[in-house]
This record gives sequence, structure tokens and C-alpha cells, in this order.
Amino acid sequence: MRDHLKYLISLVLSLCFSLASAHASIRSEYEVKAAFLYNFTRFVTWSNGETAAAPLEVCVYGDDPFGDLLDPLRGRKSQGRELQLRYPEDKAGLVGCDVLYIGQSQSRDVETLLAMAQSQKGVLTVSDLPDFVRKGGIVGYVKQGNVIRFEISLEAATEAGLTINSRLLELAVRVVR
Repeated sequence: MRDHLKYLISLVLSLCFSLASAHASIRSEYEVKAAFLYNFTRFVTWSNGETAAAPLEVCVYGDDPFGDLLDPLRGRKSQGRELQLRYPEDKAGLVGCDVLYIGQSQSRDVETLLAMAQSQKGVLTVSDLPDFVRKGGIVGYVKQGNVIRFEISLEAATEAGLTINSRLLELAVRVVR
């Protein structure tokens, strides 16, 4: 078990470094969060009937704390699907998102956004808003000291029609069932 956990941690760390440039090291918490965001797409299964030919739409709504850190994701493949990035300017633009990162500027509207995502089915919601998972989000970033971790709501994922790989669940600091 211990070797398995070491393997998973080294896998996540190596994937974090793969998103950074060859000459740079991880510099900020948002580089780590961007790497996690990519890895979430690798360990979540969408059961909404999308084929491998359909792109996987990653949307950032509200303020964008990532800057150009997500740009390396554009065109990469995850589970055979090409990743596309979108930055919707209004709620109408959220239709078709497979992954929805909700920025801090949307804290007052988070419940409405989560209800919209839930009604679409198949939307992986991610944020670093406080109590995001408790409010109905699927993956919430949490900071433990200087370490970025995440918690997962298995209940919210199931309601959204998503299956989360057990390896990702093992890495979560907390899983709400």
C-alpha cells in the first residue's frame, strides 16, 4: 500500500512538472492547480455518451487565476479526447463545458452555477472557493500549509453522471460520499 501511495504521489508530481516548461520549476500554487486540473480529466470518466472524437471542453468562468498556465493543455489529449479551453463571458456560454472551473469572482453566484452544471449532466465542477464541495461542487482545491490538495464529492460526481477513478480518490484529502 505504501509503495502504491508513493507511486501515485510521484505520478502527480511528475505530471505537475510536465506542464511547467523544461527550464522552469513549479513556481506558484496555480501551476500546481493547473496540473491537477489536467489530471482530473485523466481520472474522470464521462458517461454522457461523448465519443473519443468529441473534444473535452475545459471552461474557466469568472476571474482567471491561471493566466497562461493552462495554455499547454490546449490540444493535448486526455482519454483520447482533445482538450479545448474556453473562457465564457456569461452563463449562456457555459453550455457544452465538460470541466468547469469556477473562479473566486463568482463566489456570490456559486450555488446558481452549480445548479446549472448539474442540470446539464456530465460537468466536472472544480474551484478553490471555500467549502466548494460542501456547497455541491465536485472537486475543491484546499491548501494545507503550503501544500495544494483537493477534496472530492463522490455524491455530486455520481449525480453528474461522472465516475472518478479510485486512484484519484486515494489522493484526495477528503472524499464526501
